Amino acid sequence: MPVQNNKSPSPEDMETLGNVFERHSQENSLMIYLQQIQAEFGYIPEFAIKYIAERTLFSESRIYGVITFYTQFSLKPVGKNIIKACNGTACHVGGSKVLGRKLKSYLKVDDENPTTEDRLFTVQNVACLGCCALAPAMMVNDRVYGKLNLEKIKEVVETHRRDSIDSKEDE
Repeated sequence: MPVQNNKSPSPEDMETLGNVFERHSQENSLMIYLQQIQAEFGYIPEFAIKYIAERTLFSESRIYGVITFYTQFSLKPVGKNIIKACNGTACHVGGSKVLGRKLKSYLKVDDENPTTEDRLFTVQNVACLGCCALAPAMMVNDRVYGKLNLEKIKEVVETHRRDSIDSKEDE
């Protein structure tokens, strides 16, 4: 099921946006607003773009341009765990294309909808992670995993799934 970005903001959402603007009113920086909104919501909701445009000199089209230019921003909700699947030359030779397809199949995601329904994982294809000696490789959040095969990928995913669920229960 595709994730929609056109939900109506709740009162809590609007309060969150107001707090972001209040905390950063001195900077009046689009990048800071977008980074903080991304951190709060896990993506940039459409209503946040309208909110920024109404309160700054930035047009909606300029805001969209910045969001789509920088890979750190997303217009769709992303998972708690970001999996970057390397498609560099060494990884490609090591079978990364096939492993990437199997990873996406295992998580029930695709290129159009790269985030799992439970929002625990988002799979991103990247040109190169820069760890060619470990090919094929992937990165989950800030940790690199190499010399991958399907079993190791499943083990890594399930470890992060358990850790994510455990940390949710601790909240």
